[in-house]
Amino acid sequence: MLALSPAFEAYADLGYTRLVPVIPPDAGISEGSSLFKRLGTRQDARGKVPGIKGRDGKWFSFDWVPYEHDEADLHRWAAMGAGVGIKTGQGLYAIDADTMDEHCAAIIRDAVAALAPDAPIRVGRFPKALYLVRVTEDVPYTKLEFGPPDENGNRERVELLGDRRFFVAEGVHPKTKKPYSWPREITPFDQLPVLDPADLSELFNQLRAALPEAQKLDTEGDGGPINQESLAGDLKAVRQAVAAIPNTSTHFPSREHYRDMGYAIKAALPDEPYEALEIFNDWCDRWAEGSNDPDVVASDWRRMKPPYRRGASWLYQLAEQHGDFNPATAHFTPIEQKPLDPFDQQAADERAAEPEHPPITATPFGLIDPTTIPKREWLYGNHYIRKFVSATVAPSGVGKSSLTIVEALAMASGKPLLGEDIINGPHRVWLWNGEDPMDELQRRVSAAMIHYGITHEDINGRLFVDTGREKEIVLAAETRDGATILKPVASALTETLLQNKIDAVIVDPFVSTHRVSENDNGAIDIVTKEWARIADNCRCSVELVHHVRKLNGEETTVEHSRGAVSLLATSRSARAISRMTKREAEDLGLENMLGRLFRFSDGKNNLALPASGGTQWMKLASVGLGNGEGEGLDRMVSGDSVGVVEIFGGLDGVRDGEAGQLLGGGDLDRLVAAVGEAQRLGANRQSYRAGDMWVGRYIARALELDVEDKGDRARIKRAINKLIAGGYAKEVSRNDAHRTKRLYIELTATSECADNVSEMEAFG
Repeated sequence: MLALSPAFEAYADLGYTRLVPVIPPDAGISEGSSLFKRLGTRQDARGKVPGIKGRDGKWFSFDWVPYEHDEADLHRWAAMGAGVGIKTGQGLYAIDADTMDEHCAAIIRDAVAALAPDAPIRVGRFPKALYLVRVTEDVPYTKLEFGPPDENGNRERVELLGDRRFFVAEGVHPKTKKPYSWPREITPFDQLPVLDPADLSELFNQLRAALPEAQKLDTEGDGGPINQESLAGDLKAVRQAVAAIPNTSTHFPSREHYRDMGYAIKAALPDEPYEALEIFNDWCDRWAEGSNDPDVVASDWRRMKPPYRRGASWLYQLAEQHGDFNPATAHFTPIEQKPLDPFDQQAADERAAEPEHPPITATPFGLIDPTTIPKREWLYGNHYIRKFVSATVAPSGVGKSSLTIVEALAMASGKPLLGEDIINGPHRVWLWNGEDPMDELQRRVSAAMIHYGITHEDINGRLFVDTGREKEIVLAAETRDGATILKPVASALTETLLQNKIDAVIVDPFVSTHRVSENDNGAIDIVTKEWARIADNCRCSVELVHHVRKLNGEETTVEHSRGAVSLLATSRSARAISRMTKREAEDLGLENMLGRLFRFSDGKNNLALPASGGTQWMKLASVGLGNGEGEGLDRMVSGDSVGVVEIFGGLDGVRDGEAGQLLGGGDLDRLVAAVGEAQRLGANRQSYRAGDMWVGRYIARALELDVEDKGDRARIKRAINKLIAGGYAKEVSRNDAHRTKRLYIELTATSECADNVSEMEAFG
């Protein structure tokens, strides 16, 4: 949004040259003025009314409709602290959705977007919104009211603002006390989307058909333009009236009020322009507190253009306030002068009380017996912990939802289904899924219970399952005031967590619980910290499941989480889930399981020591629900199959029936002997590309494997790695016969290996 101090100039630079100052919401209004009578002590109308500040610091209105500002006005208005108003008409029009009904606001938004998808959007009090467009020719003010009337008989409405209207472009909203915002930034005037009158007519006809209880379109709600002829008066009467009106700062405290006098004189004498200017000059010469520059007066006079709002009758009224004036005879009898403000000047309104903030103080750290500090309350392994937020990030379709379902069952049943300890369990767990329907959640949870043999008695009412399709949780939303926590939702969420004594709540996915930009660090920080407050207040663990951005072949890490990094900053434990890659499957001889294996690792854990190994492999096992047609096997075969997560083991545990237990029992002797033979013959190159010189060919013969088979070749490579990891072999770099550096696999000089080599050589 544009900065407040240079705002007037900034909007003028964008081509919005018809600007007006707007009275701030907390401004004091002149008592006894027409503006004060109209507003009274109501604060909510301030912030929406054009006006200026007098020398006494009080605000009052002025004749803004015909007013044309100059550069000095822009600087002066900015110095006053006025909000920025932009007059509509002359090509600029605003579609104002004046409704607090979010559904109706969305209907209007979508209809406008269909016509002008790039129209700038101004928001003051969400979901109300205003959309800016240009129109090829003048169209009348249009109003469409809809919905049931309130207690005062008023309805929601959408308006087309044109001539003799304005909108607040920048300032403070009187109700929210927050700045107006532009969720879609205002563009230069000449870049606004252009519509024709037929487009707007069709738009309002569509809205009338779509909005509930819509009324007949009203195109006369602005009262129409003032009849300019009605403002005219008699030259003699006007001259006498102006002569009776004092020109002092008490009665004309600002430049705008001085111009109002000129507008009225010009409107009163449209057919006598020279006489009108003479009368205005005479009045200006009577300025009681100095002199007016004739060139400035002449310049201002040239810029005073119709339509006018005040004329002869207004001048007569001012004259009557200072004596006995008869317009018919142009006779004026002065009376004792009394201070009277014709433009809303005097007496103040009390400023709105500033909200009080609690004092911020620093707390000295006292001596504490560390043995009295409560232990951290882990619930499940080193990931779920009371009073903290944890996070799981993964690409779509990997198995993160299946993983959290099994973890929820483990905590609710107290059984270590995935090998993790359930600490002080069993626990009460709430699984909230924002994407899937309830029947799909029932399939997934039931399949996991079948697979692990979990009964309803095992969970004993400790598992809670809900879907966002039926019970939505939107904790924060983007409003015209920026990202805002929806306190009623936060309160209701806290209440249900406390009532049900929830120990852990799993939120899948995190994005379903807010309506703010994922890329806005400040907005995401607000949301995640609200989740942390809820975790703290309810003494529960909050697990946020989140998607990752496009990886382009990279392995998933927590840093790949989609959008802003604030989620990870707030989380005290974060883990990433990755699919097994095709290359990993080939190296491990597990091509037939590609797509069913994934791993997760701790990417960040501020509170626990790193887990041994740091990586676990999981498998999606297929579980039939037996909910098909027919009986027995037919019912099972024709029913749904659901993936359920189970432990597959770490890299050391990846096995295949054909490969056997590599390095176990006789395998070790055969492998050592095979490498020793290759080494003796000089055919112990490390690379498969070495052909017959590759050490793996000797291992293949020892284990009866086929080096041309990808799966067998992967097992051979794994066997070599196992020998090196176990200290039985090593990689050595040396020159070959052509003096080119190559890698070779050689046995280590351990006594065990030496014995094996000796036996092998003796046997050979």
